Amino acid sequence: MTRKQTTPRGRTGPKKTASIEWIGGTITLPSYVADPGGEPYRPEALFWMGAEGALLGSQLTKPDELLRMASDSLASTIENTMFGEPHAPTRVRVASPELADALRAGHPGLDVVCAPTPELDDVLAAMRESLGQATGDPGAQEPSFLAWDITAEAMGAFFTAAAALYRAKPWKVVPDDQTLFAVTIERFDVRDGALSVIGQAGQSFGLILFSSLDDFEAYLDGADAMERGETPELPEHLVLSYERRAVLQPALVKEATAHGWEVATSSAYPLLMSLDEELIAGPPESEQVTMAEALALALTQVLGEKKALKKAWAGGEPFARTLTVSTAEGEVEVTLRTPYARMPLVFDASHDLLADLAALARHEHMDDGTRQALEDALMERFAAAPEAQDVEDPHACRFLMDFAANYLGHTVASLGAADLRRVVFQLFPRKVSIEPSEASWVVDTLRAFYTFLKRELGLKQADACLAVLGGDAVKKLEAALSNPGNFGMAKSMVMAGAEAGFDVQSQEGLEAFMQSMSSMPLPASFPVPGLPQPTSKTATQGKAASQEKKGKRKAARSARRKNR
Repeated sequence: MTRKQTTPRGRTGPKKTASIEWIGGTITLPSYVADPGGEPYRPEALFWMGAEGALLGSQLTKPDELLRMASDSLASTIENTMFGEPHAPTRVRVASPELADALRAGHPGLDVVCAPTPELDDVLAAMRESLGQATGDPGAQEPSFLAWDITAEAMGAFFTAAAALYRAKPWKVVPDDQTLFAVTIERFDVRDGALSVIGQAGQSFGLILFSSLDDFEAYLDGADAMERGETPELPEHLVLSYERRAVLQPALVKEATAHGWEVATSSAYPLLMSLDEELIAGPPESEQVTMAEALALALTQVLGEKKALKKAWAGGEPFARTLTVSTAEGEVEVTLRTPYARMPLVFDASHDLLADLAALARHEHMDDGTRQALEDALMERFAAAPEAQDVEDPHACRFLMDFAANYLGHTVASLGAADLRRVVFQLFPRKVSIEPSEASWVVDTLRAFYTFLKRELGLKQADACLAVLGGDAVKKLEAALSNPGNFGMAKSMVMAGAEAGFDVQSQEGLEAFMQSMSSMPLPASFPVPGLPQPTSKTATQGKAASQEKKGKRKAARSARRKNR
């Protein structure tokens, strides 16, 4: 039996009915649009669904506006539900803590629960797949190389530079996609970006530029995770790929022909794409087009020095060149180094470490290498300070700074009192395998650290952070460390192994514990993920090839780390 669908006309207002649950959730659309200023972004949609599966309302907005509009969206949906008679829920369930907080602030009398939403997840997954397969509105604008205010002159110059690079065949010179160039283009805020040349296997020719070596290696880890069937977030990156004329949309071929843009062959139409964390491709911005032009021009010149490059890759003198190239937007200086090795960062005693750490926190994607170098220098100053004289082990400071960066996107310079409380009393108990008796060590060490930051470096939020670490902070942390309900999956396994008598601080001990667990039944509260088994010769061969590729990745990463 289906319910009668109604329209807003003639409604007398929402009915208050006992025990009605709604479910809310968001989806990021798999396409880019531009705001009036021309900046591309992926819209987000907020959906409201009834417990019986009916879609009740939705809100489409920019990502940074969704939480601000969530409360009004819920109120509007209560007044004008898309399906059935208008009614108000007694309870709303959402999976996002941030969304839950926004709804509680706007609807203080409503029971808002933060819990999994599998019903809505299934709907959103189907919608996401449908949107990803959609071919578009027949009346929509045709695709164009000149999106987001890119001029024909700039795109034409990029085509010419890309054609020259294609003729230089970098994939014939660079031995594999693990052999990286470090790229610095100060004009576009690129410093030690990681450039990978692809196409050595005779397919998918082009370049991939990551903002840092950390991002490149995170991308490789993400690729491994996808092979395991997982869906990891990947770092943003810029891709220059060469495509065959036959696979391009006719409108793009027509546009390139009409402007007379240069291509090396009919199989080498250059496409420049900016890929986000979900590998959704968006068109480049005008600055990225000029940057890609400069990079293509510089790399083409560098590839002419084959003997010096091969010597560098064979363990000889590292290769480094700084070139000034002429682009459609003027001269641009490009520095290319290979093999990729981190340049050591040295800070003198007068260097403002907190200012640099604060600046890092303002970037959407923090450079972990620079952050860790700054934190190393900060820890050296702390070790020499009078506040550290009674600190036997400062690792609690390292835990704090790593967790702040990895989970909250903060450095110690930007971490406020509320987020410090979250790190110490929520993340530490979930992630750090220490005994409750160590609570006083953690709190005392962090107190000394913040006292130093206040006296020596003038950290403005030091007093507020010291207040978090004062009073009954030790007892509070001790209680949190004692509560198994706070343990994350990884910590639960480590603590269980330690209680069973295994040396879980060593790889061998942890593996021995896991081996012992596989031979005994486990309670439902201690899930162990199953391992997929190859079901055919083809699957086994695929696994072998994958393992070989992973082995090459690990070897290349190990070699790079030796050069850091």
